[in-house]
Amino acid sequence: MKDFHTKVFSGRPAAHGIGIGNVWQLREPDTTVHPKKISDSEIEDNLEKFLKAREMVGNEYEKLKYIPDDDDLEEIINAQIQTIYDPEVTSSIKQKIQDEHFAVEYAIFNTLNDYIQLMENSGSAWAKDRTIDIVSIRDELIRATKKKKKGYTVKEGEIVFAGEISPTAMVQLSRKKIAGLVMEKGGLTSHAVILSQSLGIPCVINVHWNRYDIQDGSDVIIDGTTGQVIINPSWKQKEEYKRRREDERKRFEKALEWANKPNKTSCGSEFSLRANIEFLEELPRLNSHGAEGVGLLRTETLLFESDEFDVEKQVAFYSKVLEAANDHSVTIRLFDAGGDKLLDDSEFEDNPFLGWRGVRMLLDKKKLLKNQIEAIYRVSGKFEKKVKILIPMVSRMEEIQAVKEIIKQVKQNLSKKGIPFDHDVQLGVMVEVPSIALMSEHVAQHVDFFSIGTNDLTQYTLAVDRGNEKISHLFDSFHPSIWRLIKMTKDAADKYNIPVAICGEMASKPEAAACLLGLGIKDMSMNTSSIPIVKSVLCSHSFKEMNELSDKVLRAADLNEVHELLDAWRVL
Repeated sequence: MKDFHTKVFSGRPAAHGIGIGNVWQLREPDTTVHPKKISDSEIEDNLEKFLKAREMVGNEYEKLKYIPDDDDLEEIINAQIQTIYDPEVTSSIKQKIQDEHFAVEYAIFNTLNDYIQLMENSGSAWAKDRTIDIVSIRDELIRATKKKKKGYTVKEGEIVFAGEISPTAMVQLSRKKIAGLVMEKGGLTSHAVILSQSLGIPCVINVHWNRYDIQDGSDVIIDGTTGQVIINPSWKQKEEYKRRREDERKRFEKALEWANKPNKTSCGSEFSLRANIEFLEELPRLNSHGAEGVGLLRTETLLFESDEFDVEKQVAFYSKVLEAANDHSVTIRLFDAGGDKLLDDSEFEDNPFLGWRGVRMLLDKKKLLKNQIEAIYRVSGKFEKKVKILIPMVSRMEEIQAVKEIIKQVKQNLSKKGIPFDHDVQLGVMVEVPSIALMSEHVAQHVDFFSIGTNDLTQYTLAVDRGNEKISHLFDSFHPSIWRLIKMTKDAADKYNIPVAICGEMASKPEAAACLLGLGIKDMSMNTSSIPIVKSVLCSHSFKEMNELSDKVLRAADLNEVHELLDAWRVL
């Protein structure tokens, strides 16, 4: 008997938007393959089965890459294809068939399970999120050896409920025009979430729905902004969310009209909104969404995708970004590997976010650091006054001095070779560790600018691992302590006349951006899709209004009060 009582779940908002439809549960069968031995005469047949399966799955993934107007999909699927054709994976599977006489299904199962185990034991939320990708490839290859095809019976407009989901499954489901996605597992860095954001599919994660008897076909509403999931909503709730969904659509279309207008408040105060960029595929949005250059260029993917990481590859990448930015500046963050972004030679760490990451890792890998700095300075010669360098994960002055010394060596070496470069490239630090915020008056005397990373500043200030779903509800960048550390940093920057910017996701929320502008922070960067909405709000209000908001927020005694102030301001 169906339960028609309304159930409300609270999860973590992952992809903006409202989805209204019916429940469709993704039930992936557990692929377990038992060891099976083969004779010498069966080896060639099993090897041929593997190669054909690899080709079949590789071709299927190739077909998944092309979705109109999508900037991130090809990058993600290419990573999957690289895994399918990875020489080490292929060699291991062949070895298990030829030398150990295992059947092809078990050779695939055993090889890829080794990779899955390594990632699960890494202690990194980022690596654990990627295990679903490897599981999907494993299962697809095994299915292909048996010549079985996988299909989904989901209908257009249904909302998918899953434990976790692979990128390829996500793409296939999106072609069914699903209305939303609800997942029990996963983090904000998982490929399914990235794809849902890219494809415009509302998504909520960390929803523990599977312990309840939820029926396929039940009415459901999901809110990718608040994280609410409502099973069997009332007629009144449905009508309210339909109205909100239509309002959001109209709001974004209207916001896009602001893209090419001046960045000025209603009273004429100027501000800058820049983009956080990682992939070249994102660059067309710089102009279409009204970004004034790049406030944070992430370079980790460039590092991870290159076996022989060299200066020329970096120069080509940075040049393309600078060309797309036109006359605007690009702030290049030095490799922020570590934490949730692991290098191949990273050792297991109990607390990776508190460990060997950012500038700490770079100063141990000086060749890597010198190569990146050299590449940046080479590019600066072609784009004078447009390039800035940002040091990640700084916690003490000695790290800044050490990077400056390496910059000095690189510049001397380029001068000897007669290679032109900009002698005045600005050097800034990420303010994401509380020790730097607390010492910001001293630090401001030794750098050219500050860029506040609100994601990690929140994580370290509140002692909340942002990748840990058990305590994700405690991760909140609106906490009064975060606002006060931002104010402290801004005051120090003003005292020594250096710029301060925000590059964390806090700025992508219009009410937070308004409060930041009220504090006098006029330079913010965010994902490109957030720029039009944020710009429309800032342009529609006066600096006085926003300054009054920031004064109230700084005086707030607790988190609830901050939220009440920002929520009330948002609906003005």
